[in-house]
Amino acid sequence: MPTDEIKGIKLRHLKIKNFKALDCLEIDFPPPTMKKDPDIFIMGSKNGLGKTSVLESCALLFLIAVGGKDTFHFLRHPELPIDLNDLLIRAGARNSTIEGHFKINSKEIAISLSLQKSGEVEVTGNTELFRNLSRKSRIHARDAVESFLFSLIALNSEPLFLPPFLYFHSYRKVQEGNPELGMMVEGERYYRRSRLRPGNVFPISTFKLEILRSMMSQAELFEDLDDKEAKNILDKLNELVQRYAGGRIEKLRPSPDNTVDFRITPLHGGQSFTFDGLSSGQKEIISTLFLIWHYSKNNPGIILIDEPELHLNVEWHGDFIANLHELAPKNQYIIATHSEEIFSSVSEDRRVLLVSSGEN
Repeated sequence: MPTDEIKGIKLRHLKIKNFKALDCLEIDFPPPTMKKDPDIFIMGSKNGLGKTSVLESCALLFLIAVGGKDTFHFLRHPELPIDLNDLLIRAGARNSTIEGHFKINSKEIAISLSLQKSGEVEVTGNTELFRNLSRKSRIHARDAVESFLFSLIALNSEPLFLPPFLYFHSYRKVQEGNPELGMMVEGERYYRRSRLRPGNVFPISTFKLEILRSMMSQAELFEDLDDKEAKNILDKLNELVQRYAGGRIEKLRPSPDNTVDFRITPLHGGQSFTFDGLSSGQKEIISTLFLIWHYSKNNPGIILIDEPELHLNVEWHGDFIANLHELAPKNQYIIATHSEEIFSSVSEDRRVLLVSSGEN
């Protein structure tokens, strides 16, 4: 096997010091006991105890391992309304450190990140295999870093996509609005960057662009995806739309402003309606499950989800983990939740309840 070929990546240990609200935390993400058991780890806690900070530190560590420290010059971006160093480094501390132990192709790799109040960023460890991931991805590491940093201050509603690493943060949303065909032709980098810049937001979702790309490819109008693969993608999408919305996406409707609208046809008859007409919960569960499946079906990796219960009906909470594992069983999932149903849906050795130091 070529040394740069990634067959599997997992995060097994994390050590955090002076990152946001966390003073010091060490946490293990152990492999499942049985080979076919789901590799899922769930964190629960009261608000403000650091669940989200754990996920964000995982994302920062992976991003700097892939993109290198030069991609983090946005920490002091002149257009940002806040100094991200002040946000990320715990009050009163001079620096923040994050250390993670990854397993790539059965090889243990330790990566360490240090953020200084002065703005300096340092990374140590063997990042060669991580950098090879960036070369294979359609998404540029620089754009992924920018996307993530803007999401930290709620200026970006897009999840972080840098396969084999995905992070569904708590600000995520399938933005209303229709995509243009030109968004596919011009390339993902241009549109991803343009909608992140404060004051010049372009909020068309990756989810909608992936649907449009597949529908156009199935019609043999685009060359970048064969029609058989496009059919498989649309079949999986419609399996989810049928389960959670009682219909199928089969038609596009052109709009006067040069955009296209996705139309859902009800299974039991009736007029079609726009995808944007679904509830927030329906859009959330369909898009999240679809994007996880789509980006990891050929490239399993690490999936972080903050508050999977976001917008969801209560009756969907208990089945979420089972549906996730059924859909994409080879991934590692690290999840933060407030939902008792989601927290209790895994065995005790696959979950942890974070508490403040005074409660220990």
